[in-house]
Amino acid sequence: MITVIILCGFSACAHVPQTTKANLYTEAAGTVVAQLTETAAAIPPTATEVIPTETLTPVPTQLQIVLPTAAQEAQPAPTATASVVNPYQVEFVSAEPSPNQFTPGQAFTLTWCLKNIGTATWSGKYTFAFNNKGVQLANQSSYPINTVVAPGETLTISMPATAPADFGTYQTEWVFSTPEGVKFYYVYYNVIVGEKTFITSEPTTTATPSDLAWMCTNPDRSNIQGAGCEEFCAINKISLNNDGKTCYAFGTER
Repeated sequence: MITVIILCGFSACAHVPQTTKANLYTEAAGTVVAQLTETAAAIPPTATEVIPTETLTPVPTQLQIVLPTAAQEAQPAPTATASVVNPYQVEFVSAEPSPNQFTPGQAFTLTWCLKNIGTATWSGKYTFAFNNKGVQLANQSSYPINTVVAPGETLTISMPATAPADFGTYQTEWVFSTPEGVKFYYVYYNVIVGEKTFITSEPTTTATPSDLAWMCTNPDRSNIQGAGCEEFCAINKISLNNDGKTCYAFGTER
């Protein structure tokens, strides 16, 4: 519409003097500007979409919980202690007979050799006895220590023994004890009973310091022998009496 008005104005002024035309053009231009301004003011402003900026909510930092350290008591420095030396030490030397093969019921002499490598002296009150494990083999259940065996010396223990009556392999276990009854050394001997034997001579069974007949026919020696004489006297009292000997156990006649 504004354009039509302007054009009409231009045509109406076609015969107007030049100066007047210029003024008319200026007025017309001002009118157009004024109308455009009014039109712009009448049109409501276009809403500009504002994209909200996302505000980051700070994530609360989780506080690290520090547990209190348990106070440790100061441990005392270890005190150096002197090493305890066992005074009762034994070195195994040998066991005889070897080879250890026997015929059923064969008699032989069972012999052990033990060396004293401790600091204690073995005296007459030490005991060497069957430990009730396996078969006894020996004809006695204990052996008296009648000699003094100082450190560095060797003790020889010899006892008459008898092989079992049936074929098989057997073991005997004996224990060495202090005068207080503390067991400190064990020895073993195995025998194989079969059709062959390597023992060609019969052992002698004369009374020796290793024989219970010698220990248990004296009151004082029977005290050293201990319980071995109880058993020995129960078995051999009659035969000893027939030989004119008395059997003792713990110093008392049995």
